[in-house]
Amino acid sequence: MARDIGFIGLGAMGKPMALNLIRKGFRLRVYDIVQEKMKPLIAQGARACGSPREMAEDCPIIITIVPAPPDVRCAVLGKEGVIEGIKPGATLIEMSTIDPITSREVAQALAAKGARILDAPVARGVPAAQAGTLSIFVGGDKKVYQECLEILRAMGTDIFHVGAVGCGHVVKMVNNLILAGTIALLSESLVLGVKAGVKPDLLYEALCEGSAASFALKNQIGQSVMKGVFEEGRFPVDYMIKDLGLAMETGKSLHVPLLFGALAMQVYESARAAGKGQKYYPVVITQWEELTGVKVRSEGY
Repeated sequence: MARDIGFIGLGAMGKPMALNLIRKGFRLRVYDIVQEKMKPLIAQGARACGSPREMAEDCPIIITIVPAPPDVRCAVLGKEGVIEGIKPGATLIEMSTIDPITSREVAQALAAKGARILDAPVARGVPAAQAGTLSIFVGGDKKVYQECLEILRAMGTDIFHVGAVGCGHVVKMVNNLILAGTIALLSESLVLGVKAGVKPDLLYEALCEGSAASFALKNQIGQSVMKGVFEEGRFPVDYMIKDLGLAMETGKSLHVPLLFGALAMQVYESARAAGKGQKYYPVVITQWEELTGVKVRSEGY
């Protein structure tokens, strides 16, 4: 077990992940640009840091999970960032959802300091972060991966080493591209079914047992749409647009046409234009509901 683990980013995903590390016996140093977010971790025994640089001076392993590529660059490469304090042989586990170009840029900067990196973004959302059952896609040196496996297992149950540095972020990018498109198609399809006369509960239950069953249907639709729960504070429309943008830019750089990705982007942009950018992203179904006058909800919701 590491002497101390540094953890940067205590948002909707980072906070429960950090708490699970504490519960599994790891000693944590924490940092977030919003100081209030550190208090629940401090109450559980974590120690606060004044900056990523300070953390890197004391911790041989540092985890980052922040919203977007600019935030990673700021926390790791910026003034008072990790790069200013990291020691040779230390490891950064970068768990944000960013593009592989950024993760490889960070890797190159860390290598110049004699430090290592794993890119290890996560999937399955906040409930899995709370339960410690995340799926984690890891890119980087296999030996470094093995050294950090105990830490990763404190946060997730399904952990995949998928290749060199940047490959973890590629898998997460593809995962979210598929998820965004799936939710958009499920939204219009379910509204069609209800408008055509099938009760939402019956439609949902039948589809869950048919060939159209999916994680998205059973979770995002079942736990959010069917209950009408699109609260803020979970993965919002704005974040999905950010992730789709990463995929579109990567596709452009590799000359891969992303026709359905571009269409999905417009679905989510429409939701943002309607003032729903901060709502949990399955809220996109409400666009079809408002157009057609029906709602896909379980009885009683």
